[in-house]
Amino acid sequence: MPSKNDSAWNKVFAELNFLERINTEGYANVSAVTLKEVGGREPRLMAKQDTLESRPEIFRRNHLSILPTTNGEYIVFKDPHKKSYFSLDSGSLSIPVERHASESSADSIETLNLGTISSEFQAIDYAHLVSVLKSFTGETNLRLTIRGKSRSGSFQVTLPDGPTITIEGVQIEIDSGYEGSRGIYLIEAKLGKREDFHIRQLFYPWKEWSQKTRKPVIPIFFAFSNGLFYLFQFRFGEQYGDMEIIKTKCYSVDEDPILAIHFEALAQATQVEAIEPNFVPFPQANDLDKIIDLIVSFNDELSTKEGIAEYFEFDERQGDYYANAAIYLDFLGRGEARGRFTLTPLGQELQRCKTRRCRNTLLLTQLFKRPTYRYSIKLLNNAQYNVDSVAIDDISDLIQQFDIRYNEVTRYRRASTVKSWLKWIHANIRFEE
Repeated sequence: MPSKNDSAWNKVFAELNFLERINTEGYANVSAVTLKEVGGREPRLMAKQDTLESRPEIFRRNHLSILPTTNGEYIVFKDPHKKSYFSLDSGSLSIPVERHASESSADSIETLNLGTISSEFQAIDYAHLVSVLKSFTGETNLRLTIRGKSRSGSFQVTLPDGPTITIEGVQIEIDSGYEGSRGIYLIEAKLGKREDFHIRQLFYPWKEWSQKTRKPVIPIFFAFSNGLFYLFQFRFGEQYGDMEIIKTKCYSVDEDPILAIHFEALAQATQVEAIEPNFVPFPQANDLDKIIDLIVSFNDELSTKEGIAEYFEFDERQGDYYANAAIYLDFLGRGEARGRFTLTPLGQELQRCKTRRCRNTLLLTQLFKRPTYRYSIKLLNNAQYNVDSVAIDDISDLIQQFDIRYNEVTRYRRASTVKSWLKWIHANIRFEE
């Protein structure tokens, strides 16, 4: 079933002969009024395509991107090399975690702490409070001087394989901007890790403020996930899409990022179930940190697959995968209303956790209860925690043993998710004998 954005854009492309215009000229302009009238959906929602996966299917199929050009006007253009997006590869997201000691003055703050962060602003403010931002930038004194929405001035952008366009009066939102002695640091923040992001979120603010200040303007992508702070400093070139990472860091504040667990003690204390639960699909969501982030941030807006998809900026199918994975781990249940999810008592317990150690212990305990994961972790233990030495065939055999619902092809796909979760265990857990 197509998403709401898919349906809206399909109407626009069909009624306006949009694809033919783009194929002829390389781009096509469209107004917010037209999008609303033809697509029948709010233009800001139709244009919100902040990750590769969140693009409508017709954009993905035809290698298209969209940018706002003026207030209420957009341009849709050919972007075959995905210049509008920057991909944070697995290496970027698995950078070594540094333990950061907060300043003693942070101990006296009662209204903001690591265990209660629930918004991008709170995550940035906490990182500033405990001097994570100072450590990353090398600045001894950072002052918050920019935050929120504003209208841009005028600047030019040359599209990939296309024309040079003028951007003027578009809405720019900066999560936080700090001024130091050596530069202006503009931060785009997310709760939860991202595999990629639309460069417009940093490029437009960078272009705007580069015209307003004599100091260098330094764009930073910031993500807070399961108690860790990820920061990526970028440098833009002259061409649209010319962007490179200058520096990356990951910080854990006042806590060992690795959980030490006695393998046999946990195994003996946790009763394994005889078969996999049959009331929920076997997991297809690859990122365990996202499952934790979903539960920690869970509220009414995240109680549907659509809400989850919008929060993490991926498609609704992935929203369903992550909700089902949380149900599999007994952190979510199905609500009385069709298509809605609710926190279970265990999910509420996870949400109350103030530390990364608490959250990861609860998660690992749940994995030890599920037979496929219990014995896959045993395979990892036998392989001296070398994930590459755990064979997909062996994981597939375990799925077949404990869950008879799937054929061979599907078992192998599910086994790839198991292996992703084993990689998370290898990166975050230290088993002791």
